[in-house]
This record gives sequence, structure tokens and C-alpha cells, in this order.
Amino acid sequence: MEQERLMIAEIATVISVVKGLNDAIGALKEAGGHANDISSVMERYSKANETIQDVESKYVGKLSVKESLQITMAKRQLKMFNQQLKDQFTMAGLGADYREMMNRVEESRLEHEKQIRIALIRRRKNIAFAKQLGVAFTAGIVGFGVILGAIILLFKK
Repeated sequence: MEQERLMIAEIATVISVVKGLNDAIGALKEAGGHANDISSVMERYSKANETIQDVESKYVGKLSVKESLQITMAKRQLKMFNQQLKDQFTMAGLGADYREMMNRVEESRLEHEKQIRIALIRRRKNIAFAKQLGVAFTAGIVGFGVILGAIILLFKK
């Protein structure tokens, strides 16, 4: 129960970070896209991206449908913000800086996806191991019961 509350709180954090990014991009558009404002928004973008990645990796395979949908919507909003950021950087004459930053973000995203796949594989292996352990334990108890029953029948006479 406590873990579920923590997971819900972290998803709420993701949503609030994405909303903060949306507000920052709106302010950036109004301000005319100065370099300092753009870098501030870029920092918020990367923080939102990292927050989503953290929640995904921490609760891999444990999110409900509703929570997965919220994460998916946040990721979709980030893609939309990314396009807006690209436009702002280009208009400010910082296209090369934008590409460099996005290369770093892309490397981080690819590494994150790799870690998610590894975590899913580990989780499946752990579940399979737990099932095998349960079968072995059950077989041991049944075998012990059969042997004990046989011993009792032999010495009962």
C-alpha cells in the first residue's frame, strides 16, 4: 500500500514537472526566446525527461493502465515541447547548440530504454525462478508426505 502511494506521488510529480515545462515554454515564447531563457527551459525539459525515465525504470511492469496512460501522455507532451524548443533555438540562431543538447538527450534516452529492457528481462527471470522454487517446494512437501505416509503404514502393523 505504501509503495502504491509513493508510485502515485511520483507520477503526480512527473505531471507537475511537465506542466511547469509547458509554462516555461509559454513564457519563453512571450519573452522572444533569449538564450538565457532558452537554456532555462532546456534544463526543465531535461529534468522532465529524467523524471519520466526514473518513474518508468523504478516501476517497470508495475504501473496500472491509468498510470501508464499518464506517463505516455507526459512523454507525448515532451515530444511536442521538443519541437517548440527546436523552433525557439532555431529562431535564436542556436541550432547547433540545440542539436548538441538533443544528441545528449538522445544518448540518455537510448541508455534508459536499454536499462528498461534489462529490468524487464530480470523481472521475468525472477518471476520464473519464484515459480520454479514454488513447484520444487510443493514437490518436496508432497514427497515428504508420501514418504511419511508410507513409513506410518509400514510400522502401523
